[in-house]
Amino acid sequence: MMKRDHSSYRQRPACRHQCPRAASRSLLSAVLGCGLLLTACHSQSTPGNPAEEPAQSSTGSSGPAREESPSARAGSTPAGCTATVRANTQNIDPEDSPVKPWQKPSGQELVVEFETSQLSTRYAGLVAEAAAIWSKSPCLNAVPVRACSSGANCVAIRENGSRSRGTDGEMDWTGSGAYMESASITLYTRPLDRATGNGALATIVHEMGHTLGLDHRLDRSDVMNSVTGDNTNPVPDAVDFANLAAIYGR
Repeated sequence: MMKRDHSSYRQRPACRHQCPRAASRSLLSAVLGCGLLLTACHSQSTPGNPAEEPAQSSTGSSGPAREESPSARAGSTPAGCTATVRANTQNIDPEDSPVKPWQKPSGQELVVEFETSQLSTRYAGLVAEAAAIWSKSPCLNAVPVRACSSGANCVAIRENGSRSRGTDGEMDWTGSGAYMESASITLYTRPLDRATGNGALATIVHEMGHTLGLDHRLDRSDVMNSVTGDNTNPVPDAVDFANLAAIYGR
């Protein structure tokens, strides 16, 4: 199956008014690299400025599938949630407009709940598997739940069977100030139902990575690159986990 662009993610203003979606890039643009299209409710902002609150969508390209299996890379996580002073995230696409992190309690593990009540059995199971993958990070615990608990860092996940404009997954988020306040993931089932289990898992891991504060990677073989396929390794690499430590380990 051909690789599918599922890189779209956008921010809504804190008021949560619906903003128009940005149009998808052409296949040629996707092959040339990860680009960024921005639309805002009232004005267009400069890409990469986290203080701005535009609606945003980004697309890009992917490289060849990885050769190693997920189990072969299960031990690539860092030993602890620590980062050097002024640590920066690595291998990030400079054309991306960044997502914000959750506010991590001082000295405590970050907990993010992923609500699955709107999902069919297949996708609820894949969300649980993806949450276990991200929970290998010592910085956070990704928890699949039927319904988020009161006051939780909550990500609602839903299915959508409509046409998806060339994307099989999309992440929306809200936030004011320095932190993400809520997020949601839409899984477009028309393309995902045709994907292998590995390909669908890679999509979900990718979108969950955005909800945890990760941006797109330049590495075309990584699950956080803006395009994945049925052969993409759904397990993040050591750089992804180091980026989480750079975000939450300060």
